[in-house]
Amino acid sequence: MQREADILIIDDDKDLVGSMRIVLESKGHKVRTAADSKAGYAEIQAKIPDLIILDVMMTSDTEGFDLAYKLRNQAAYGEIPILMVTSFPKHMAEQGPEKFQHILGEDWPVTKFLEKPLDPEELLAAVADLLQGD
Repeated sequence: MQREADILIIDDDKDLVGSMRIVLESKGHKVRTAADSKAGYAEIQAKIPDLIILDVMMTSDTEGFDLAYKLRNQAAYGEIPILMVTSFPKHMAEQGPEKFQHILGEDWPVTKFLEKPLDPEELLAAVADLLQGD
């Protein structure tokens, strides 16, 4: 049986956030949200979540990665599992990898990736998997 968890979703897509909230709350999880990395970081500082679901592209093409790297480099937040939900691979294919060279080839600061559009069952399976790790 999966335990109930405090999950923070950081994503600027209100429709996607609403859908994920419904799916996660149906399994008993508490869901908090933030529309960008600044608000998300404030939420993390207020109360460390059990899991972060993070978008890549918000106010910049790499905002989610920037926040994830920031968290990984801080002892208090470095162990929080991060599930990155993104259309980034598609965006990178459209824009060309050279635009993203500064993040390619580095150790990626997230625990798991899911590509948009999300399948609710795939989301729940990924969340369950990441929550079992702690």
